[in-house]
Amino acid sequence: MDNLPELRDIHLPQNISLFPLGYGAILFFVLLICLIIFLPYFRHLYLQSKKKYAFDFLNALTQKNMANVCQISELLRRICKIKHKKAVALFGEAWADFLGRTAKKKLPKYQMKILMNAPYAPAYNDVPEQDFNAIKDFAKDWVENNL
Repeated sequence: MDNLPELRDIHLPQNISLFPLGYGAILFFVLLICLIIFLPYFRHLYLQSKKKYAFDFLNALTQKNMANVCQISELLRRICKIKHKKAVALFGEAWADFLGRTAKKKLPKYQMKILMNAPYAPAYNDVPEQDFNAIKDFAKDWVENNL
């Protein structure tokens, strides 16, 4: 008896190709490409949101006292955590020198001294309006250039 004709439909499978891939693999590659394309844009938005927060914070400071100057100094230190990590630990003259080096607009020495000593001064001390506005403008310029 010859059973060979009954085995006609049995044959070797075709070679496996890479395409078409499954839906999961296609989705993964599409997401990966989108991430690579949009990552610089998301980083830009992230930094812009920090800059907007800093400007809103500075614009909200209206009372001209040492507590607000201290808050400006704290804001500058928080921004240093993003770009200048080693500068966060600076204080005194080293902090003032760092701010002077990294700013395009310079602050006069006596106003820089007010900013430098603000965390250590009594919070209820008033600051002259001209000095407070100059420190605030310096902080805005520094944020613009360093964030």
